[in-house]
Amino acid sequence: MRHFTRIIATLGPASAPLVGSLIRAGVDLFRINFSHGDERQREVYFNDIRSAEKEAGRPVAVCADLCGPKIRVGLIEGGSVELEAGQEIVIQRRPVAGNAQRLSTTLPELVDVAQPGQHILLSDGRLVFEVARTAPPEEFTCRVVVGGTLASGKGVNLPRSSLAISSLTEKDRGDIRWIARRDFDYVALSFVRTAADVAELRALLDAHGCGAHIISKIEKPQALDDLDAIIDASDAVMVARGDLGVELDYARVPVVQKSIARTCELEGKSCIIATEMLESMIHGRRPTRAEVSDVANAVFDHADAVMLSGESAVGRHPVEAVTAMRRIVEASEQFLQTHGRAVEPALAEPEPTAALAAAIRRIQEMQDIKAVIVFTASGFGARILSKSRFASPVLALSHAPRTVRRCCLYYGVSSLEVPKPENLSQLIELCLAKCKEAGLAAAGDRVIVVAAHPIGVPGSTKVLVLETVR
Repeated sequence: MRHFTRIIATLGPASAPLVGSLIRAGVDLFRINFSHGDERQREVYFNDIRSAEKEAGRPVAVCADLCGPKIRVGLIEGGSVELEAGQEIVIQRRPVAGNAQRLSTTLPELVDVAQPGQHILLSDGRLVFEVARTAPPEEFTCRVVVGGTLASGKGVNLPRSSLAISSLTEKDRGDIRWIARRDFDYVALSFVRTAADVAELRALLDAHGCGAHIISKIEKPQALDDLDAIIDASDAVMVARGDLGVELDYARVPVVQKSIARTCELEGKSCIIATEMLESMIHGRRPTRAEVSDVANAVFDHADAVMLSGESAVGRHPVEAVTAMRRIVEASEQFLQTHGRAVEPALAEPEPTAALAAAIRRIQEMQDIKAVIVFTASGFGARILSKSRFASPVLALSHAPRTVRRCCLYYGVSSLEVPKPENLSQLIELCLAKCKEAGLAAAGDRVIVVAAHPIGVPGSTKVLVLETVR
């Protein structure tokens, strides 16, 4: 059975030798996390994905996930330290080998913004500090509210603080120069707060001649205040529940997830649900019942994609994790076929492809349509059709390899690279032949072809043709 909800896997030390197996298990898009590793390692990952893609004979997309201004604990003597509730600890500006008395972070400016009474969360919120006294510009003192083991490099979050720092660090800018010299399909922007952050990345990509699409990661509470504008400025959105679940009241996270997924659905933008989806499979071979329900609910929320992080990057069973996710997705999609609600994107401005999508839904109510085939230069038409979630699959054809791979993030869309047709008649014949080759329709079946005229020119007049496969 073919899954419609796309599966994203983070590539890491555990999965690097298994790229081909992961593709066969169901991965549609690989994420390379720029928070870890070096350029040499990332080069190997990227090349391995492209090689496995050729061997698999189907398109696979690659996303570069920028590190962003993530605050982390500095180096700690011995790798970790035990901290007890009630004790005091100093956080200083200058780097230091940390211990139970003092430590440093990767953001020296933290000393400038710390305020008495402020809570600081560490290690995904497992430890909690409260700022007791400040002594800028060199240090401040905290009282440990919730203790535990604190290891080098663990995350630091300030839930109610707005740090005046860019979402793009100097490291990110260097990484973008590296990314622009390779054929990445997507770039994920971490810690987005406003649409201006997305515009800044877009300008930087354009300056380097990089056509990768932008995925905005919603993981800061401030982003919720500018959510509509962020979605409008982005090509896709990721509900990054890791840092979001630390900085936001955890009880609100499911509601925020559903709200973002619904807004993306109406605006015609792709939505990814990520973080801890099958966390127990980092060590075990089977997911918990709660994890199964979590993945299923992402499908029920009409997410376009679900993502594995540590499960595939460093887990013991990356292929089994992808297989489990695919099985859950397939079962959930079967349920939606009979119990799902209709979807009709409500784009802010009238859009011809959206109008055609509405027409396709009406035709499907009256006729048995086996497939919808769209020829697309940029992938925009395929994305809008994917958001309508037709009863029949969508096949996207394009002469542009990047467009073909970009479609790997779109719900229910298969994509193929084909030569550019010379005229509409040739295009229709090509669509019918490829649909038949893909096994989506047989001779005598009815299909719908969507294209632009002139062919392959974004923004051209849209054409809908109802055809019978020969």
